[in-house]
Amino acid sequence: MNLDATARKYAEALFGIGQSRGKLLVFQSNSEDFLRILTQSKDLMTSLSHPNIRKKQRMAIVEGVLSRCSYDHDFSNFVRLVVQRGRIACFPKIVASFTGLRDEADGRLRGVVYVASPMSAEQKMKLRAKTAQKLGREVLLEERIDPSVIGGLRLEIDGRVYDSSVRRHLERLKESFNNKL
Repeated sequence: MNLDATARKYAEALFGIGQSRGKLLVFQSNSEDFLRILTQSKDLMTSLSHPNIRKKQRMAIVEGVLSRCSYDHDFSNFVRLVVQRGRIACFPKIVASFTGLRDEADGRLRGVVYVASPMSAEQKMKLRAKTAQKLGREVLLEERIDPSVIGGLRLEIDGRVYDSSVRRHLERLKESFNNKL
């Protein structure tokens, strides 16, 4: 089983438990916090995933971390299971899959907007509203600065690209000229 499929299975299990117990928001918060801890400490991630470190030692390490965090009991047990089964390397993908499952259940989409310079709060609000109206679902957009856009914007949502950038308009103009020659 590949890493994505494994992560998806664990995420589905966590989502199922969270949904049945009304803890989806708590699990989301706990998983993002634990992921932050893992990414900030390469030594921790190495200790929890290295094959030469015995399972008993890995479990003692994760217990030490969990004892300093005020995570939900069910979430802590989930983390223990992931470590015990040697799947901690999948944790970033588990969190991403879990977030995707929550978004899907809540009828929400996530996307990325590429702009040449930062958008104002009003521009972001208008873009989110217009995008939600067009797609019929709430849309959460992550802004990324990309000077190559030149002006306008490029949206990537749900595998689709909506490109109204100056760069794209210039490319079309160039194609048009080349076709006429």
